[in-house]
This record gives sequence, C-alpha cells and structure tokens, in this order.
Amino acid sequence: MARNLSRGTTLVELMVATVISGIVAIGFSSVLMFTRNMYRDTNLRSQMSQDAYVVDQYVRKKLTSQVADSLQIFANETDEANGTTSLTGTILRAVRTDNTVDHVQLEGQYLRWTIDTLTHNPIDSQIDLLTFTESTGYSSKMLTIHLNMIVDSDSLELEWLVTIRN
Repeated sequence: MARNLSRGTTLVELMVATVISGIVAIGFSSVLMFTRNMYRDTNLRSQMSQDAYVVDQYVRKKLTSQVADSLQIFANETDEANGTTSLTGTILRAVRTDNTVDHVQLEGQYLRWTIDTLTHNPIDSQIDLLTFTESTGYSSKMLTIHLNMIVDSDSLELEWLVTIRN
C-alpha cells in the first residue's frame, strides 16, 4: 500500500503568503496614491499657467494700447462712483486708442474684465490680490499691475510693468 505524501498547505505557509501579499498591496497602493497626488498637482499648476498666459495676453494686447490721459485708477467702488481717482487702487478704467473702454476689477475673488459692455471672466483661478499703480517714467506713464492667483493651496504671483502711450 502506498501512502499519499501530499499534505496540502499548512497554516504557517498560508500566514506567510498573506503577510507577503499584504506588503505588496500596501506598496502598490502607496505608488497609486503618490501618482494621483502628482497628477493633481500637475493639473493645478497647468491651470494656473494657462490662466497666467490668458491674463498676460489681455494685459499685452489690451492695456498696452491705452491712451495715457484716459487711465483712471480707483481705490474702491465708492471712489469710482464719486469719480475720485488715485495712483494706486483695485479698479482700472481706461480707454484704448480705438475708443474701446476697458474696466478691470475683482468681483469676489474672480477677475472681471469688461470691454465696453461685454463682461469677461477670463480665468478660472481665484484672485487674492489685484492692484494697479500708476507712475511716471522718463517720457511716458507707466502702469504696474500686481496679481496673485490661487488654486487650492498653490499660488502664483504675477506683475507687469506696462508703458502707456501718450
């Protein structure tokens, strides 16, 4: 009579296999979580970069063609309603050489850019800070625009120095 030498797996072998499988699963889930976080961060930075590009194009194409005497900066909405201008403020109103009127300000935490009567919200990012400062250069007016964009916990600070045509 022949004896069957196959006994199956023991409890110790099953426990070792379970522990090894758990370690592999934890390592794999850590890699997945890291990859997901990197993808999210890259997406946020990409969105901020696109928004910065859009605002840059608005500033370069629209604000560089302003008539220097038409540039008005208001500290706040009350000053704008009263017609009280200042050298630094959060609201900009200017007229281009083709008589198009630009009006730029924050509405809540979003950029509102009105061209004549058409209002744009050109970017999706929230704005923490928007200031306009007028100064006089050697032969022309200068406009400094300072903008701080926020997406989740990331922020991007931008600044332009624009020469206004006389």
